[in-house]
Amino acid sequence: MFFTLAYPQMGCVLANSYVQGFGIGWLYIHHFVQLILAIVTILFITFLSKKKMYDWGLNLNNWQWSLKTASSFAIVWFFISLSLNLIFNFQSQLNYEPTTSNIIFDLFFDFILTGFSEEILFRGLIMGVLLHSCKGNLNIGNFQISPAGIITTFLFTLAHIGIDYESFTISSISPLQLIFTMGLGLFYAIMRDKTKSLLGPIIAHGASDGLITVIQMFIISR
Repeated sequence: MFFTLAYPQMGCVLANSYVQGFGIGWLYIHHFVQLILAIVTILFITFLSKKKMYDWGLNLNNWQWSLKTASSFAIVWFFISLSLNLIFNFQSQLNYEPTTSNIIFDLFFDFILTGFSEEILFRGLIMGVLLHSCKGNLNIGNFQISPAGIITTFLFTLAHIGIDYESFTISSISPLQLIFTMGLGLFYAIMRDKTKSLLGPIIAHGASDGLITVIQMFIISR
């Protein structure tokens, strides 16, 4: 819970200190701070304990299955996102001038940085800590997921609720986003449990965010 609330909030504080307004620059600072804090914490705990970097999912174990599964997910997710955007005409999240540099920075952020930053924090650090004490697996259809994966998914969903920490009130919330966040979080956790690696979750997470951006760019340009 501390990692879930404190590390993203530290990213917000530093981003607010250097950038005025919510935009690409703000997102880069926020996610870089979050990523660095997660990695430093993982290294610190690894140094003090008998855990290895492998235990945090920082490995290429079962990489072929991860690539295949993440690729299949990306194809399905593209058509799901495209259909929903066309049917419900969602409001665009591209709140910047569509210059070449801005588009490149945005695509790099969505496809690359978000996957590394959020997966190393949640499926890496947080789920890695929980796996140490939460044993066993639960069956969801033909898949298995650990209790640690379910708890991490709950915390991952919680992190997507805007909270004003001065008044301890909810500043922003999107029920539809939370539904997708929970579903995707469970999928990432199942991949992590099956492979013991973050490779699949990182690729799938980047694809889920990046493809939404690509689709919204396509819709806007029509």
